[in-house]
Amino acid sequence: MFGLRHTVTIEPSGLRLDVPDGERLMQAAREAGFWWPNQCDMQCRCAGCFVTVVEGAQYLSEMGRAEAEALVNQRGQRALDEPVRLACQLGVYGDVTVRKTGVRSGG
Repeated sequence: MFGLRHTVTIEPSGLRLDVPDGERLMQAAREAGFWWPNQCDMQCRCAGCFVTVVEGAQYLSEMGRAEAEALVNQRGQRALDEPVRLACQLGVYGDVTVRKTGVRSGG
């Protein structure tokens, strides 16, 4: 394991995920064998992979236009005022804690 890595804690399950610097959260989860609820296979259309950021928002990539549009289309304009992000789009650059029900470890 080379390169900078970060820990993402997923509440309420308490699962922990080791994420390479800059990798998208859902991609890292898939590579680790986790099942992550979604309907569009990481295409930024369904917003089903949304997470609530509990701690460490400053360590996540900035929200892009496609992510913002998907959140507004699926969850309404107020979603942009909440600490909600799409796991398929957010890059991880430090230790963070998110809330997402339904995530399961493959092991």
